Amino acid sequence: MPLPALLILLALLTGLASGSHAQPPGLPACKDRATLVEGELYADNIRWCVESVLHEPQLAPLAFTALETAPDGRLFATRPLAGQVMLISDSDGDSLPDAMTSYADGLRLPNGLAYHAGELYVAGGGYVYKVSASGQVEVIVDDLPFGSGYNSGGLAIGADERLYLAMGAPCDFCAFDERERGVILSMRLDGSDRQIIASGFRNPADLAFFRGQLWSLDSAPSQSPGDAPDELNRIEPGGWYGFPTCLGEDKPGLPSDIRGCQDSIAPVMTFGSGALPSSLAAYAHDSLPGTADSLIVVLSGDPHQVDMVGYKVIMISFDAQDQPLGATLLMPYRYQGGRQAYLPYRGEGLAWERFIHINELGFGFYPQRPLAVAVSPQGWIYISVTGGRIIALRAKPVAADNDQLYPRWTPMNRRFDPALGPPESKEAQSD
Repeated sequence: MPLPALLILLALLTGLASGSHAQPPGLPACKDRATLVEGELYADNIRWCVESVLHEPQLAPLAFTALETAPDGRLFATRPLAGQVMLISDSDGDSLPDAMTSYADGLRLPNGLAYHAGELYVAGGGYVYKVSASGQVEVIVDDLPFGSGYNSGGLAIGADERLYLAMGAPCDFCAFDERERGVILSMRLDGSDRQIIASGFRNPADLAFFRGQLWSLDSAPSQSPGDAPDELNRIEPGGWYGFPTCLGEDKPGLPSDIRGCQDSIAPVMTFGSGALPSSLAAYAHDSLPGTADSLIVVLSGDPHQVDMVGYKVIMISFDAQDQPLGATLLMPYRYQGGRQAYLPYRGEGLAWERFIHINELGFGFYPQRPLAVAVSPQGWIYISVTGGRIIALRAKPVAADNDQLYPRWTPMNRRFDPALGPPESKEAQSD
């Protein structure tokens, strides 16, 4: 056996062996847990343990469109079609939520969550609600624009103790006069002092604070001109992000003689057309090499599009200037012959064409779609999936030998050197 292949095999065996005892004290090894998900929904199982939080197929089609965690480990999830926010608690003491009860009922299409100081804030339809620790629901906003198009989306609470809310546009290809559509709003925690922070969005599906700044997602209309990419945006107060005049950085949208693409703020990162980014969360935990100070994005995928773009959850790494270095593919991932699920970012829309086969072979999300992500206080990653499913990724301690599995130009290597970049050979580019 060639030496490189032998080294990889030894590293794999070492990683698998270390995984048998690499769990937090008091918890069974990953392979011994009844919650382990095997044979589907592949992740990098050298680094992550994939576990089932719950699977309730009767809650399809959407089930849980937003997730949020509390400091005590409780998990909240929205069920917009049922008008509910669900509470998922740990009933057996293994630190993994597993028992679901209703936390708030009778809400209008709840689709955004933010937890702060013992209270849960919920956005849905034309409303923003505040739910107390005892489950009492208070309406703090009842007059948001609501109806056609894309309605209220993600919520986030900043260090300034203000609530930030993403509002979608009323249409895909039209000019509109509704002042609070296609914008990011800011307000006090009681719903007063409502302000527009930024504008020019089609469907800013979620918000998150990362590195002290507000970040958002957006997506181009299906079959848009020039295959306009979907977007990750850093929000600048007063900024205009182009829609409906511009799509992505410079793709034309609706013709306009008022302002052109030169006036719009370009995305920080773009994804393949039809990736449909739907959720994001900051990851502040140094659980594994390459995870600290990163941003997790759910690319839910467009079920009406033939090309299987999206259907992935990625972890984006950044440089000191908040520019993306590249993205690690958290799920689906299947280790095969040294193939690394990492792409350096060169400015093009990330699509991961080389990994579509993982979904096609039944090891990924397809035909279901990932919807939302949240991070627990311990650094566990919760992902909701259509079909009534929530899963958790728990990091495994990784032996130093495992670095041989991940080249130095990937953040998964402890000695990551972003200046190296991937080799230019055709074989290396297939990694």
